[in-house]
Amino acid sequence: MNNLGKVFISHSSIDKPFVDKIVKDLTQRKIPVWYDKFDIKLGESIPDKINKGIRDSKYFIIVLSKNSVSSKWVNEELNAALMKQINSKGTFVLPIVIEEIEIPPLLAHRSVADFREDYDKGLTTILSALSLDYKVSKSIPEKKLFPWPDSDSSDKQYLYLHSNRFDKFFKMNCDFDWSVDRTIDYIVATLALPWNQEIVELGMKWSFSYGIELNGKSLILNKKINNYDPQNGEIIRLNISGTYQDLYENELKEMWDGKKFYEIFGAMKHERELKDKINERGQLSRSRIREIANSCFKHV
Repeated sequence: MNNLGKVFISHSSIDKPFVDKIVKDLTQRKIPVWYDKFDIKLGESIPDKINKGIRDSKYFIIVLSKNSVSSKWVNEELNAALMKQINSKGTFVLPIVIEEIEIPPLLAHRSVADFREDYDKGLTTILSALSLDYKVSKSIPEKKLFPWPDSDSSDKQYLYLHSNRFDKFFKMNCDFDWSVDRTIDYIVATLALPWNQEIVELGMKWSFSYGIELNGKSLILNKKINNYDPQNGEIIRLNISGTYQDLYENELKEMWDGKKFYEIFGAMKHERELKDKINERGQLSRSRIREIANSCFKHV
């Protein structure tokens, strides 16, 4: 799984014996690890190296113990990782518990790998999560996998989400008891997807509609996700359809249909301006129209 992405290990220095063990187990399985013991050299800036380590890592494992939850360093690292997740920069936060503690509020809604009584069971939980991400990533090789940007949502239930309109795909936290239309509204709100968008410089006004597909089947809006017997880790597709109004052509038609009054010379000048804009815009071939529609989702 060496193409999965680097794993950053956040921990208290007092827990080094445990961390040494899990780092060894991960590296033996060819999982690249960022570990301060190996990645910070004598004389290097510790904050700079840690910040770079978090930036360059796909996964952020935080080792939760009595020592770490009271550590200023660990809390700052966690905040940095969560901000990276919220900003869709691509960091997955994986908490692991090694002794009896109260889970920090920022992580209380997340699944944890429990190492308290059975180390091998905890390790299996981590490896299963990583291997599933790796498997799904290989099934959609043209897109990069990102965590869901809603860091406050529970990850007890999740699906992998991709679309025909944007290059990323997401490990999306959701609730299988939601209706399909509520799930769509949640996706649209979380990713700030447009229902309507005007592209002034091209004279186009777009309207979009959304649907969800699971296992090749379109889901009915008023049905619950649970009605389709979803399993954690299945892939869903967000289908986005778009239609547009050609504002330039519409304005040209309305100029002479009597609905708007123009002074004749002003009308002729405005007509020339609109035709010039249409020429500058160029031919609207099918591929060009699709490219323009997709540009409405370039922020994702």
